[in-house]
Amino acid sequence: MMKTKYFIPLLLSLLMATAVSGQDTVHLRDTVVLFRTDTLVIHKTDTVVKRVVDSTMLKNMQEREALMAEKEKFYKEIFTKSGVDQNKIEAERDRYRHLVDSLNNLVRAAELENVRKEEANKYLTQRAKDAEARVAEATNRKKKVRAIQGIAMRFYRTPNWEVRLQPAEEAGTYNKVLRNRNAGNIEFDFVTGASVMLWDLTQYFNKDHKSVKIGETNLKTPELRKFDQDFAYDVGIYVGFGGSNLFKNFYVGPSFRFVDFFYFTVGVNIAEYNVLVSGYEEGSVLKSETIDDVTAKSWLLKPFLALSIDLDFLSYIKK
Repeated sequence: MMKTKYFIPLLLSLLMATAVSGQDTVHLRDTVVLFRTDTLVIHKTDTVVKRVVDSTMLKNMQEREALMAEKEKFYKEIFTKSGVDQNKIEAERDRYRHLVDSLNNLVRAAELENVRKEEANKYLTQRAKDAEARVAEATNRKKKVRAIQGIAMRFYRTPNWEVRLQPAEEAGTYNKVLRNRNAGNIEFDFVTGASVMLWDLTQYFNKDHKSVKIGETNLKTPELRKFDQDFAYDVGIYVGFGGSNLFKNFYVGPSFRFVDFFYFTVGVNIAEYNVLVSGYEEGSVLKSETIDDVTAKSWLLKPFLALSIDLDFLSYIKK
């Protein structure tokens, strides 16, 4: 009964306090907090219960709600004025995504192409270095021995003896006559050899030639055409081989190198030929003899001229 006696007046005071408005603070002693929320605090004093409102927090909440409403209104106005459909926006977004993917593919393809070109440039750079090395090797003027290859013209044809039947003076009879199927005095041969430099004439051929005074006479040296660059010239000794049988066909003689890669050689060809034995000559009449009976192997010395090219230069041209 005592609890009910005090509870009823307390409840009435609480109901009266909720009806009170327009006050933010209460200046009463013995204040007790009965209820608290984010924006409302209910205080109890000795005589009355007051509602205290947190005005700052309430003001912030109202401002946020107003801002959200303003943003929503702004977006609606934009879509309304522009007349843009949401589906169109999504389609346009997908189109740009595909465009970005295409650009990424193009970028990857370009990167792969750049890598391929870089590798190709490395390969070409290496080939250029190799070519420069070959040119340096071919034009190396300090090299004393050079392999050369060319065509030789020798002033003696390899005999090709045969026996022909010719009518004799007596009717119905024939004579066996020696004939050479290779007529003439010139024959060409493919030669390969080496030239050893003895005297370097490069400086002489690349300098300006002027008249030289010997006593009272002005002797003018032959004028040589000047090239855009200096070439190598030298005199050496040439040893080479020719024909199908390299060990029975030798070429020896002095050689003149000009314009770096070309050689002119004059010398002697030492080769083994099939010649007639003593007592026989072309046109001789044989009786019971055969070709093997009237021919024999013999070494002969014959003059020749040759024009050759440096093999280093040939290998450079092929590559």
